[in-house]
Amino acid sequence: MRVAILESIVMPAGHEVEFDRILVEELKKQGHEPVFFVPENFPFKVDYGVEIEYLEGGEAISYAGVSRWKRMWLSLLREKRRKAWFNSAYKKILDGKCDALIIPTASFRFARSIIRTQLKHSPVPIIMLFHGIMEKERSRFELQAKQCEPYENIYLKVLTFRDEYNDGNKKNITSVVPPVYTPKEGVVRTSSNEPLTIGFFGQFRKEKQLNQFLDAFIEAKFDCPVNLLVQGATVTPTDAELFESMMKEYSAYNNIRFLHKNLIGKEWDDQLINVDALLLPYGAERYRYQCSAVLFTAIGFNKPVLVSEEINPEVLENCHIGHTLDLTSKETIIKGLEEFVRAIHNYPEAFSEGLIAANQKYSGKHLIQQILEE
Repeated sequence: MRVAILESIVMPAGHEVEFDRILVEELKKQGHEPVFFVPENFPFKVDYGVEIEYLEGGEAISYAGVSRWKRMWLSLLREKRRKAWFNSAYKKILDGKCDALIIPTASFRFARSIIRTQLKHSPVPIIMLFHGIMEKERSRFELQAKQCEPYENIYLKVLTFRDEYNDGNKKNITSVVPPVYTPKEGVVRTSSNEPLTIGFFGQFRKEKQLNQFLDAFIEAKFDCPVNLLVQGATVTPTDAELFESMMKEYSAYNNIRFLHKNLIGKEWDDQLINVDALLLPYGAERYRYQCSAVLFTAIGFNKPVLVSEEINPEVLENCHIGHTLDLTSKETIIKGLEEFVRAIHNYPEAFSEGLIAANQKYSGKHLIQQILEE
């Protein structure tokens, strides 16, 4: 099939960029022909190597660095343009430009918009992917899903470990298991670092509260030399200032290296490949409902993890890919760090079978099969 990916979210790097890459690569592997439907002048961060169809309705809108009040105005403008993009996509569908259309990172607002446009009458499947539904958004999401029910080619698929949407009570909603994120070149290499290097990667936000973890790392007594790499991509000025402040605070420690930048493509791959394990020493309510992109990146790169008990516990329950970390106090963090480092240093193959199993269970191939099944 010729499968369109309707992308309208502008991000400097990270999950959205990598998720689109997984979609493109896996669609190709399974014999499909991916094509992007995007707003005019869309600022792609990587070259996906596929055809691009531009949508009428204005350029994509980013909230990066804007004030709260400007964001409110931009939200209204984005809603107006979203409906125009959907109508433009409908025209392309009628012109035979695709056999199915995927909206890769949707929200309840997308479901609300689609029923106000001609796209609801699409003769080909429209598949909206939701990356977890927070409890506070559930009622709005289910309301919009209910309003989409009369339109037989609109499908809402939620990336989650929760089973509430697989009971048949919501006829147009199903749950989808999330995918792992693999290196772009498709080859997973293991690092051979000496000393051992463990890494924190991804978008840095204040909620991740890294200071307590950094203090614990400094005080921990390891059985071997250990370096720590802290990479942080920041979106808001507040988070950027906080990260810079943290870099200065811990600048005296030679075994801690900070990297304050967005990583894309080969640069992202290289940094991940050259660490021995990944750290997710933070917890937030969102991870009860949403999948951690960093966790699924660790799996795809065959890296064991030290992860808080709140982050997608279903993964470690099913596959032995690392240790959970008790964030109760600095002392519990120190203990968890020491035990984890001891395990990966003394028994480097301890998590190999679990990582192989997780890569099979959460493969990109399985994702595409789940998305395109009706």
